[in-house]
Amino acid sequence: MKLRFVIVTFLVIALAVPATMMAQQNSKDEQQIRTLIEESRQANLKGGAEAIAFFQKSLPDDYVRIPSNGVILSKSQILDSFKTGDMKVDKAEWYVDKVRIYGKWALVTGTDVSSWTLNGQLLQGTNRWSRLFVKRNGVWMPLLFQSTRMPVKQ
Repeated sequence: MKLRFVIVTFLVIALAVPATMMAQQNSKDEQQIRTLIEESRQANLKGGAEAIAFFQKSLPDDYVRIPSNGVILSKSQILDSFKTGDMKVDKAEWYVDKVRIYGKWALVTGTDVSSWTLNGQLLQGTNRWSRLFVKRNGVWMPLLFQSTRMPVKQ
């Protein structure tokens, strides 16, 4: 009976330690992703050279952004729009709802209240968004951002 108790106790501890380590890693990864999202928000609000420097460094070349107007923007188009002044963010209140981590992949969902101009078109309102991140060489990078306008409540 004592031997069975010792074996069961050992197995519980052996299984719990990796789960604890995984939870701690996910917590660290989640914080890194949340920080990256906040830095991105700040860069959007600053615009100009600061936004260009941040996005040049943090976005991979295969990044895709689909804002609420449905256009598809590549990294180079985003950088060009900040260079020319065609993109200006006036308001960006972003709220992360959930971060789900699947190994080297992460899916983040959230909402925002924003107001920005792209190529003369004013885009404002409340949106639901999702972002896909990948961990490359130990660094989390955004691959996809997609935003959908939420209906205005009457």
